[in-house]
Amino acid sequence: MLVSVGGIAGTLSRFGLGEIFPNDRAGTLAANLIGVALAAILLVVMERRGITELRLLLLPGFCAGLTTFSAVTAQSLEPREGGFAFLLQNVILSLVIVVVLLPLARKVVPVRS
Repeated sequence: MLVSVGGIAGTLSRFGLGEIFPNDRAGTLAANLIGVALAAILLVVMERRGITELRLLLLPGFCAGLTTFSAVTAQSLEPREGGFAFLLQNVILSLVIVVVLLPLARKVVPVRS
């Protein structure tokens, strides 16, 4: 149930981003990078603060509903429009976000005592 509720909220947020970014690729990239950043921070918060009850709602629910690898895959199949470059852009920027945010969040979020 929690995954479903989180997924609905994430999907609606993704739809909202699509309204803000009229270009499909910009909306897809924004959704994926926001979702990856949020997931990285939430992982540390849950690990450090002991908030495991919300894990299903937020990670496989909201973050998975927000991000959209299927759209990246479909948009990557458009070679004339730089499809492979778009795929690399999504993957590399997502990895950079995780590499930067995980250590930063671990420094900022205190361990619950």
